[in-house]
Amino acid sequence: MGEELVLHWAELYDFPALCLRLFNVYGPRSRTSGTYGAVFGVFLAQKLAGKPYTIVGDGTQTRDFTYVTDVARAFVAAAKSDHVGDIFNVGSGATVSVNRLCELLGGETTHIPKRPGEPDTTFADISRSLARLDWSPKIDIEAGVTELLKHIDYWRERSQ
Repeated sequence: MGEELVLHWAELYDFPALCLRLFNVYGPRSRTSGTYGAVFGVFLAQKLAGKPYTIVGDGTQTRDFTYVTDVARAFVAAAKSDHVGDIFNVGSGATVSVNRLCELLGGETTHIPKRPGEPDTTFADISRSLARLDWSPKIDIEAGVTELLKHIDYWRERSQ
């Protein structure tokens, strides 16, 4: 609905606009609470508390995790482009299971029942972004998690 409103008003008042759809953004300042507590923030809060990662379901569900610097580069590419009235997905172009994410983060896990309506997979089809914007993702999940763990003290300092 938000995309439709932006594109409608842009057309009506003749100003350039486009929309970027962001998929599971993570990075050194991932949120650990709030209405949308991303899995990275939740898992890092659990890691700092010495608790196991709480996996919803069996952990085989996959997500398209996108590192924050790739998102920032997508915004710059979109701003520099001549495209208007278009929608672009911003993702990594790959999926990773929640179980694999826990392996990369290192630590114990526990499972809770799958929530009703939770999708098995989210995946960003970035083909339009690759073809029309001067952008492509650069940070894979292994490099992103490594960089994120370098900054784990950020959460430790915030929780004191």
